[in-house]
Amino acid sequence: MNFHKRIILYVALINSFGGYLLHAQKEERSVFKNYFPISERPFLAAGSGNNPYETILLEAKPVVYYSIYNDIREALNRDTITAGDAVYLSIQPHLRIYDENSKPVKTPSYKAFIGWQSIIKTQRNNFLTAAIETGHYSNGQSKSAFSEAFDDNSEESRSLYEDIDDNTDLAALLNRSSGNFSTNLTRVALNYRINTFDKDNYPSRSHSLTVAYQLYHNRFLGMFQFGGYNPEDIKIYGRHQIEAEYEFTGHFKEMRYSLGQKIFIHPDVHPSADIYRSETSAILYPWDKDLGIMARFSFGYDDYNYRFLDSYSRVSIGLTWDFFTPFVVKPINKQKAAQ
Repeated sequence: MNFHKRIILYVALINSFGGYLLHAQKEERSVFKNYFPISERPFLAAGSGNNPYETILLEAKPVVYYSIYNDIREALNRDTITAGDAVYLSIQPHLRIYDENSKPVKTPSYKAFIGWQSIIKTQRNNFLTAAIETGHYSNGQSKSAFSEAFDDNSEESRSLYEDIDDNTDLAALLNRSSGNFSTNLTRVALNYRINTFDKDNYPSRSHSLTVAYQLYHNRFLGMFQFGGYNPEDIKIYGRHQIEAEYEFTGHFKEMRYSLGQKIFIHPDVHPSADIYRSETSAILYPWDKDLGIMARFSFGYDDYNYRFLDSYSRVSIGLTWDFFTPFVVKPINKQKAAQ
């Protein structure tokens, strides 16, 4: 990529993420800050490790959550024991800058969800949260997944799938500049957080365990014929994904840190793709706030729309943001049972 173009793209992406962080920090200082126990963390990162066809220079997920209703923090501190709920919209872009001259930003992903979460406190002051999200996932492209010459779902494009069998190396055929990826999806998740509180009722340590199931489906919100998948493509990327995550959060002096492990499995993908992805991460929050410094090692299938056909290892370092920063919680022995 031309040096000056690369610098301009770097500055644009970093400036965009910087604006996002300034907005997030402003919300963090607000008394109206919202909390999401089950969430996708945003990040801006560079790293090492690529597929055989492309080199990633910079990667970003500027995820945002917009609350329609959110009383999660308030519910955990009420005088009576009640559940806390959040109803929200979430926009989850995923962008990459590649080391290429003609089109360095290719097939950026966009997820848009409407979601609901509910949290309850157990008799041991642990948290149990359930969530359901439904929405759309696509990369905004219009061409065939395996040809730049044909429109997606055209007769010419459909004929390409006739030559695909279980032994076809689809990663080698993938249209990486304009191939369409589109589906609607629903995700359900359950999180259990085991807390240890200090004398001020602030969580000093926690063990967080999350399991989730994600389903690709054709109708938007399960009802509307909009934004669904190409019937040939869904046979390749499958409909099901299972997720499991463990994260430990602790404190060292005035800093907070997290160590986490995520496993993703999509069992019904095309045989040329890996069915698993692993992410091991470490995050340091130097000021015990929302902003953190992230290091991550991943291997298995790629999580960038149709590039799930690729499989490789990658080490990333960058910045991230926490949507469930620890806060003082009223212990359950000081709350009354709801009447």
